[in-house]
Amino acid sequence: MREILLTSSVLILAVLLLRLAFRDRISRRAQYALWGLVLLRLLVPVSLPGVDFSVLSAAEPVGQAVAERLEQREVYLLPQETVPVTILPTDLPEAVIPSTSYQPEDGWPVVVDSGAGAIVPDAGGETATRYAWAPTAAELLTILWLAGVAGMAVWFLVTNLRFWRKLRRTRTPYAAEGCRYPVYLVAEGLPSPCLFGFLRPAIYLTPAAVASPERLGHVLAHETAHARHGDPLWSLLRCVCLAVYWFDPLVWAAAAVSKTDGELACDESAIRALGEDQRIPYGRTLLSLIPVRKGPGAPLLSATTMTAGKRQLKDRITRIARGNQTRAAALFLALALVAGVCAVTFTGAKAESDPVPLTGDELAYFNEEFFNNDTVDNVVGLNIHNQFLTSLYERPEDIDLFELFYCGTGIDEPMSDAELQQVGSFDTEGGLICPVDKMSVEAIDQVLLENTGLTLDETEGIGLEYFQYLPEYDAYYHSHGDTNYFSDVQIAAGERAGSTIRLYYEDTFHVDGWKCVTLEAQDDGSYWFVSNLPSEKPAIPTVYPEGDPVLTIPLTDLTPYEPEAVEVTRHTGDCAERGGGYGVDSEDGGQVSVYIYRSTDGNLYAAEIVDMEIGQGGRVDVWNVDCFFTFPEHNTLSYNDAGGYAVSVDFFKDLFGHNGLVLHYSGELDEHTSVTFHDYYYFDSNRDPVLLARVHGTEPAILDLDGDGTNELLSDGDGISGGAQLVFQRDEQLYEANLTDLLQAAWPEMAWWDNSTVDTSRRCLTIVGMVQDPEGGTPYHFTRYLYFDGENILVYQDNTTYTDHVADNIDVPEAVLSAAKDAVLSALDYWRSHTGAMAYVDSQWQQTGTQAEWDDWRITELVLTDTVPAYPELGLRVYGLRYELHTTTPENVMLAGGMYMDEDGWVGGLNTLPPVLVFHTMANSGPVLLQSSIPNDVGRSSDNPMFAGLMAQVALENGLLTPSEVRPVDLYYMFYNGQDVFLNLIGAFPVDEQNAALDAMAEYAVSVANTDDGGLLADGLQRLEESDYGLTEEGEMAESRLRNAWTRAQAEAERQSLLAGQAQGDGTVYTAGGLSLWVPAGWADMAVVTARDSVWSGESVPGFDVYERLAHDADPYTGRVWDVRALTRTQFQSAFGDADWSEILGASSYVIGSDDAYIYLLSTPTDVQFLVEDPTSMAQYELLRDQSQAVLEDFLSRNGITPNPDCPDADGCYVGSASADPSPARPTEADIQAAILNHRVNATAHQYNFSTEAHRVLDTVQDGSVCTVYLLVWYSAYERTATGWQSGTNGQFPAAVTFSWQNGGWEVTDYQEPASYATDLRAIFPEELADMVVNDDEAWAALQEECRAKAEAYFAEHPVSASLLQSSSAPSEEALHAAILHYQSSILPMDSDGCAEAHQVLQETSGQDTHTFHLFVYCTSFLEEDGFPVQDWYSLFPASITFRYENGSWQPVGSWGFYGSDTFDRPDLFPDFPTETLDLYVKDGVQTDLFKELHAELRAECLQSAEAEFA
Repeated sequence: MREILLTSSVLILAVLLLRLAFRDRISRRAQYALWGLVLLRLLVPVSLPGVDFSVLSAAEPVGQAVAERLEQREVYLLPQETVPVTILPTDLPEAVIPSTSYQPEDGWPVVVDSGAGAIVPDAGGETATRYAWAPTAAELLTILWLAGVAGMAVWFLVTNLRFWRKLRRTRTPYAAEGCRYPVYLVAEGLPSPCLFGFLRPAIYLTPAAVASPERLGHVLAHETAHARHGDPLWSLLRCVCLAVYWFDPLVWAAAAVSKTDGELACDESAIRALGEDQRIPYGRTLLSLIPVRKGPGAPLLSATTMTAGKRQLKDRITRIARGNQTRAAALFLALALVAGVCAVTFTGAKAESDPVPLTGDELAYFNEEFFNNDTVDNVVGLNIHNQFLTSLYERPEDIDLFELFYCGTGIDEPMSDAELQQVGSFDTEGGLICPVDKMSVEAIDQVLLENTGLTLDETEGIGLEYFQYLPEYDAYYHSHGDTNYFSDVQIAAGERAGSTIRLYYEDTFHVDGWKCVTLEAQDDGSYWFVSNLPSEKPAIPTVYPEGDPVLTIPLTDLTPYEPEAVEVTRHTGDCAERGGGYGVDSEDGGQVSVYIYRSTDGNLYAAEIVDMEIGQGGRVDVWNVDCFFTFPEHNTLSYNDAGGYAVSVDFFKDLFGHNGLVLHYSGELDEHTSVTFHDYYYFDSNRDPVLLARVHGTEPAILDLDGDGTNELLSDGDGISGGAQLVFQRDEQLYEANLTDLLQAAWPEMAWWDNSTVDTSRRCLTIVGMVQDPEGGTPYHFTRYLYFDGENILVYQDNTTYTDHVADNIDVPEAVLSAAKDAVLSALDYWRSHTGAMAYVDSQWQQTGTQAEWDDWRITELVLTDTVPAYPELGLRVYGLRYELHTTTPENVMLAGGMYMDEDGWVGGLNTLPPVLVFHTMANSGPVLLQSSIPNDVGRSSDNPMFAGLMAQVALENGLLTPSEVRPVDLYYMFYNGQDVFLNLIGAFPVDEQNAALDAMAEYAVSVANTDDGGLLADGLQRLEESDYGLTEEGEMAESRLRNAWTRAQAEAERQSLLAGQAQGDGTVYTAGGLSLWVPAGWADMAVVTARDSVWSGESVPGFDVYERLAHDADPYTGRVWDVRALTRTQFQSAFGDADWSEILGASSYVIGSDDAYIYLLSTPTDVQFLVEDPTSMAQYELLRDQSQAVLEDFLSRNGITPNPDCPDADGCYVGSASADPSPARPTEADIQAAILNHRVNATAHQYNFSTEAHRVLDTVQDGSVCTVYLLVWYSAYERTATGWQSGTNGQFPAAVTFSWQNGGWEVTDYQEPASYATDLRAIFPEELADMVVNDDEAWAALQEECRAKAEAYFAEHPVSASLLQSSSAPSEEALHAAILHYQSSILPMDSDGCAEAHQVLQETSGQDTHTFHLFVYCTSFLEEDGFPVQDWYSLFPASITFRYENGSWQPVGSWGFYGSDTFDRPDLFPDFPTETLDLYVKDGVQTDLFKELHAELRAECLQSAEAEFA
């Protein structure tokens, strides 16, 4: 009805428009004929086949929505009755009611009682209330329509019967010549002549009509035209339409207009019969005979009366007078338009196309990608698609949101502490009891929009009340410790109808049974969930590969078999060890309890329980069982049992109409072949076990192979160990086929198959093996796909098609495809010149074998396998590449290393190219292929940690990351994959980058030491020791840093382990004099610990001694590691006086702490205490020393002793600051800068306005709390001038600076600068670093420029003052003499008794407020012998001394240029000294006579001054 109403309405409107448009261009008879189409549409309730452009197709969504709304069922508010719950059927399904007028109480489901309405359990749970269904709107409208039809039918009959009776009473026959129809004259009561009668129509005349022969002729012509046109029949059908469609105003309008058009058509016909000369007289006759109707006519009267309204009559007469002619063009156009209108109104909605079964590839997508794939960008999480299967719904608005989002949205959303406090549940200690999922409305909307096209507001909100909502965060929260995650859905079948996809799966997780989830494909390739409803098991035919199978193996010669009823044996009281129990449904409706157990006779049995009682502690008190299977001897009860195969049990469903259990165990197929068996048992109506099937293989599967609705059993046994098996049912009988034997018989060339896999999505068995070369050569590789069609085994080859060398199923960006093609072409070029075989020939390692011919190539796979999720900011995309090359000379191909060749000459498994191509997608030019060398054995995604590490290596090699930005785990696996590549790569980076990365990697290695991969770093270092790797110089230095980092990390881990053991109470505690000492548990075998008093200053003091056990056992006086004593302050004063606690006391004693009663003294030996000849003694001694720090820290802590922060390193046993502030990994940049400036400023006598430095760290070597840093240092000092600033002194000063961790910070303990590159540079620096000092000119230049830039910035911020004081004279001789003596005191021997200096000023220069002397200085020191000075040391050297006039006097400033007598041959070392003056004394490194004279004069002057001083 809905479809007819819609299409007829459109058709009526279209005819009305055509009638209006062509009223003067086509005949009235043609216009009248158009109404026949409307009549046909209204009375014939069928449509032509549906098309896309039909009215019904366009209106289908709206029509469907209206239909659904009209058919929605509601329940009455008033209950019918209340009944006990116990009398209700137990299998009532839960109702799915889109809209109800009754809302049950929370937590009580509405269930359906077929035909009786809805049943709602009451709150108490003991009774239920029954509600009747209210009729739907569709049912109410149907009743109303039928009532209207009945009324209209009565009206029609009454109207026409009354009219007929009236005519019968008043009519008289009338003779009319030439008229073929009966003619009657009605004397009165008939308003106008008419034609009446369906079966025998007759003409009825009025007296006025027969008043003249002309009128009579006109009337008879008109009514005869009605009869010829079949108007009585059309009138009857028009009345039927009005009765059926009484509610449709358009039908009423069509009836009225069509009746008028019928009259006009008869006018045209009558005039045509009478002749054109009768047109005007005919019109006069109508005017005289047709009465003007003042009210509505009788629409259900089937007579053709001439009554009309004024407008109709005027229009009718006008048309008769005008006499329009039909135009052929107009008629053709009208017919074309009519055809179009009929096309859209007489065709139905495009029927949903016959469903097309999904292909195996499509099912695989839904099983492996759309569902179940819980790894997104290599991060394992929640696949939200699976959660759309956790509830039933007819439309997406009714999805249970509580079930859908029970485990969250899958979108990571941070949660603040404030949120957690409001929604979390905590225990008494403040710990979170269960995790909390946060689901913001934004995240919910995102999930719903992506998967349904709806927002949260557009759903019914079902289940949201079970979440907690916080409006201030606009988020829902769920705290739970369980899960409803539908983790493993198996789509068994699917079909597509247009854009609608229906997927069928068996639900064993939520509500058992088959379900159908409906999806709607979107234009962007995504899918929206439409519904998820119960379903029957599908019978959807299997889609076989395109093309014909290469083999068809009939299964007609097989012999059927009967399931084997198993004999049972009663065992009583023989249970030695009980395994798992399983409840299995039997076919009598009951349940059988099955146990696997170890008997006292030593056998392992599967048994059905007859009687069993289990006492306390699992004791078996009663054990009566019927054993139905004895497992072979080598099977065990559990995986924890050694020396056998652990049996296991599963359940099966719907195998040849049975449900039961499967026993998996190991057994022997024959004396040479061991396999895994799988026995399928069910229990019959007598509860006796029946062996339904026995197969062997790795993982057999129950699935509907041919799609007929009945499952088969397929095993994946290989072609060597017994073969694969197919068990199927045909004509109610069971058959077993050995697929290996059948294939071997049909294909004798097959040598063997060694691998097979059941593909549940494609419903086939994939086998891989070898086929024998007919000519006796190397067997060829093959892959075949075995399908079952119910009667035959169909064997298919790979039917992949290729276009331009690329498999048609590959879909990747063009840039990726282009790069892959280039790579494969390069591999083709390689193999065209390589045989793949190498050997020694004439003592030369060279290529051997015959060169194969290669003529083609193809890319078989190119797929995105990884996005490197560890570094999303890089935008890396990894594509797995597989390719094959074709040879025309297969006999010359050397197969090795995983290579294969199929029977058509295609060779794959080539290792010429990496297995993946790595692209950087964030480059401005689009995807860029990165250089990489990935081995073939690390996988193709970051699921493999080795692969993830190599992706980080690719980023390092291509400059996308620095070492410190790489995750430690990636560095760890990167190193193990290739130690030389890793170290050479890391060594090319700055030292600080290396140290940061290597320290992090070493710490990670320690953290995973107890895992399966925990030894990779140690293994890699061992390989470096055993093999001659090609390390560069930088790589060797990186190796040294790595070993140091590894040592530090292990030591720290050991320390933390000891501290953890101490916290847990592991170990032994010794006591002495109220003090306690804890030592680790591991010391029990290594150490002897004594708690004893000793005598100090005549008094007894408590203390502890620690000895290495082996040495101490050999000699009681050896093996001492350390001892600690508690001394009173009097005892300490007596022994050490007022000694500084920061010093070493005595030979090797240290103050480690104090309290109100004691000062605690730690003493360590100064000689060798372990057994030198015993490596174990030495190792234990060192380990005890290494672990003593934690022991002594605990000693101080547990006894309330205040640590001595100034305690020096107690010979490696204790570092005083460690307990309060452990040292960082190495000195900071600030520490290094401060050390350089302090040293250089102090080493320079002149005081400058600004001093700065720039440095580069060459290497850092750290051992515990001591760290040596090797540096390139450029030091520069600058002074102001009248116009700005100028360089005072600068130069390169390579340095080795040693720091010690003291008092919570790094202190410089040694600062070494080589005085000469030739003599002591390599004594201070390692060889490789010394070369860098000498040769790295670029680094020195960069450091010099860095200093200049710092000075420029400084003086820009501190401009020259305009009020500089001007001196009136140069510094005095006394000031110069005092400055020289001040410097001299820092370089003379400390044990001298006196000193003197003499100098000769060679040149002076003056600035705005400065004055500089360039001079020779003779310095000497004396020893006193019998009251006279004896010269002890002397030197003559050039010098530059600068004074600045400040505060009214001259003061030496900055660093002084005392250069040393051994530098005369290196004038470049003192560039500020006047060269022309120096040349007078030293020329080309040779002292001139002038120099010798000056030397003698200055020496004499010094001796004279010394004698005067001593006198």
